[in-house]
Amino acid sequence: MATKTGAKSNPTFAAALARVQPALAGWRQQRKHREPIPEALWREIVPLARAHGLSPVTQALQLNYTSLKRHVLASPSPTAPPQVGGTGFVEVSVAPWAVGSQWVIQLEDRVGSKLTLRLAAGGSAEALAMAQGLWRYRS
Repeated sequence: MATKTGAKSNPTFAAALARVQPALAGWRQQRKHREPIPEALWREIVPLARAHGLSPVTQALQLNYTSLKRHVLASPSPTAPPQVGGTGFVEVSVAPWAVGSQWVIQLEDRVGSKLTLRLAAGGSAEALAMAQGLWRYRS
């Protein structure tokens, strides 16, 4: 999430709040003690938090920050591509290179682990097999 500055003075934020606040206020008046916020309301609040930030939305709507964060993380982002299980492997075509030249290939995963391969001329298929084997062994 990007940090949002001046969200309270933003007219689009105020307009978005005005659409959600009446429904939330109505639910609060009719709810039973400690009854959770209905999913229909969360579906209206989550996009607001994505657009304007968790903290401004929790403060303006008097929500629990942790609960809102949990709902934001649990709902799929409309702009993010769907996640497919596991990490994928990206195949890189290796064109033939000049005799005597050397290549350096560096791979880095999401947590910062790195794998560096220094390749002499030839043997691109073997290097690819070795990189796949090392990367899979590590995880």
